[in-house]
Amino acid sequence: MSFQYGSSWAFLLLIVPAALLAARLFRAPPPLVLPGASHLAGFSSLRLHFRALPLILRAAALAMLAIAIARPQTLTGRVETSKEGVAIQIVIDRSASMGAPMEFDGRSLERIEVVKRVLRDFLLGDGKTLKGRPDDLVGLIVFSGFADTLAPLVHNHDIVVDMAMSTQLAPAALPEGGTAIGDGLALAAARLKSAEEQIQKRAKAGIPPDFKIKSKVIVLLTDGEHNRGEVLPEDAAAIAAEWGIKIYSIGIGGTGGVVFIRGADGRQRIPIRDYVDERTLTAISQRTGGKYWNARNAESLREIYAEIDRLERVSVTSQRRTIYEEKFPPLALASLWLLAAEIFLSATLLRRFP
Repeated sequence: MSFQYGSSWAFLLLIVPAALLAARLFRAPPPLVLPGASHLAGFSSLRLHFRALPLILRAAALAMLAIAIARPQTLTGRVETSKEGVAIQIVIDRSASMGAPMEFDGRSLERIEVVKRVLRDFLLGDGKTLKGRPDDLVGLIVFSGFADTLAPLVHNHDIVVDMAMSTQLAPAALPEGGTAIGDGLALAAARLKSAEEQIQKRAKAGIPPDFKIKSKVIVLLTDGEHNRGEVLPEDAAAIAAEWGIKIYSIGIGGTGGVVFIRGADGRQRIPIRDYVDERTLTAISQRTGGKYWNARNAESLREIYAEIDRLERVSVTSQRRTIYEEKFPPLALASLWLLAAEIFLSATLLRRFP
């Protein structure tokens, strides 16, 4: 356990109790004259033996107080925060078609399960190609017939991963059914813009920002085409471009054939067309300076995230903050108790009589 003093100069105050003790030690005691009391020779009183105790207690109290003022501290932890990084808004399609099968490390899972698991590797790292994004602000939005924010932009990516892993498919029936890509993008752009404005507002108020956004990014994952919502994908892309936000679009599947998804009862298999509107996704990505990819399995999705990693990797300046626990209170309390003992003894048992 690391130990230090926050105000080492306070040790100079130890001169005061040292001076008190020195004055007592080098002062010659006055002669004791008791006329007619020769018969008391060799008398020794308990009070005489402890007559210096109040002074010792006072010196100890002052010494303890000086040590307390020096602020002894023990290290309890270190926190490393990023001064700058990328603000990433993840936007995941949770419409019923995301229940279609997809290959994941040699087995078949629902597309949304693959998306969630690879997202976890992207944010936290997989020990291989994906290094994680510890220095970034990350938020999570999901959509089907409408868009919803599951996690705000935060540095704690465990929260984002937990919310992503708890995401469930939306039913195919209205009002939740459908694919509102434009609404998801518009909400993501608004969240990124709001985060940037909050940082700028703090800076204008004279509060040093603890994080600087170097780049604003939306990562969109969908396996369909826009057919619901109030905002067209093209209009959302125009807003994002105006606000300096790049859109990276990832089409999930899209073979052009037929895939089967689970019905409402969990057993019935419903055939649907496996179609991704790649033309629109490519257009909105290019308009914002982003890029479009298609992912047919977990491995290709990991490769896409690895490329996004390379495209959005900034030189990060980190700030390390060390957390110490102050030991001032117990020392100050001990000093008060010693002073109280000195006052009590001086007023009672060791009181000096005139």
